[in-house]
Amino acid sequence: METTNEKLRQEFSLRLKKELERMGLPLSSPTRIAAEFSAKYPRNKIAAQTVRKWLFAEAIPTQAKLLALAEWLGVSEQWLRFGTGRRRSSKVDNAGGVQAEFGVVVVGKNQDAVVPVVELLAKLSPKNVRLVENMVRCVLASQDEDN
Repeated sequence: METTNEKLRQEFSLRLKKELERMGLPLSSPTRIAAEFSAKYPRNKIAAQTVRKWLFAEAIPTQAKLLALAEWLGVSEQWLRFGTGRRRSSKVDNAGGVQAEFGVVVVGKNQDAVVPVVELLAKLSPKNVRLVENMVRCVLASQDEDN
């Protein structure tokens, strides 16, 4: 017979796996998942062993890591942790746009230039979206070095 904690861990693990797959991340590579998460959230770095524990329902993230994980996955903290409430997060992004529940992003002054790119991105698989995201991050890092 399962305890309540075991059931909560298993249900969290299923939700996490579903969202990682949606993002095109390989569930068979906790090392890659940890590296990508840690690159985006250097204050909440995680080890591959931690990801493995989450994927195998052996542990649930601390609150700080859960908040960062939910943001990274684009889901609400409550839904990720408990499976209740709204699944999608609706937060203001770093560029000043607002991400709505149905996936629309308002970009602002560069909207005319960005919209055609976003339309093309929407046609890509989740794996290829992550690839393009990483390329854009490299270009931005290079741009920051030049300034």
